Amino acid sequence: MIKINKSHVLLIALFAATLIVISGCAKPECRTSADCTPKTCSLSRCDSGKCAYAPQSSCCGNQVKESVESGKPGNQCTCPSDYGKCEGNGKIKIGSREEDAQYVKYYCSADNQCVLGVEKKDVAPQNFLDLINTGFFKASSVIKYDKPFDAGKDTFEFTITLDDIGKDLILPIFLTKSKILYSSEYARAEQLIAEKGIDSVLNGVGDKSSISMPMTLSYKSQEIEEIGSIRYSIDYTYKKQVASGRKPSGENIYTNETVRATFTAPVKPIFLFRSS
Repeated sequence: MIKINKSHVLLIALFAATLIVISGCAKPECRTSADCTPKTCSLSRCDSGKCAYAPQSSCCGNQVKESVESGKPGNQCTCPSDYGKCEGNGKIKIGSREEDAQYVKYYCSADNQCVLGVEKKDVAPQNFLDLINTGFFKASSVIKYDKPFDAGKDTFEFTITLDDIGKDLILPIFLTKSKILYSSEYARAEQLIAEKGIDSVLNGVGDKSSISMPMTLSYKSQEIEEIGSIRYSIDYTYKKQVASGRKPSGENIYTNETVRATFTAPVKPIFLFRSS
């Protein structure tokens, strides 16, 4: 048996008294709320020398999806920590498989909305040159459109330049209409996707005509993006001199003949998508 003598009792009592004094003299955690360490989406206050925290509503970072997040409408772009990130590729079906789209993905727009589409940095302009030679004049046609091409927003841009004229051509040349036809693996038969009447005149060599054409006729793509091809046509009218007889002197007699014709460009590739 352990014997406890008076000296042991006094030592234990002294130790206990010391602990009481030390605890009573401990420095408080705070004196005012400003002394408390800030925490994300928490309201702090000093309560009896200790910091107490309460959750803050409408605050981005509190792990709660709310209509207002730190003064902004709540969504994936204004508060990804609560809503999750706006990211990931769109999906397309290839046969029975579902695969990631090549260009279309989720991203934050300029007005902080999570949209499905293609960012500007991933878009590249394409230019294709076609030569027109009727025998009476020569012209060049340049068509410009983006890759990939947003069917709901983008436009086809044409520049037609008169490069040379023959001696039997009677100026001016009138450009009257343009069409664009489209085909893809989902729509093998060509479909008219754009048509525009033109009131443009080429009065001499070097003259240019600029044409802008959106997809004016609705085409419903099977997938959010698809590869296809286009070809365009331009209707034009001009007059030419045609020998219709001879004068007694042997000099040719000419009459003016109106020619209405269409230039159809070769097929060109296009990568089509439709944004949300």
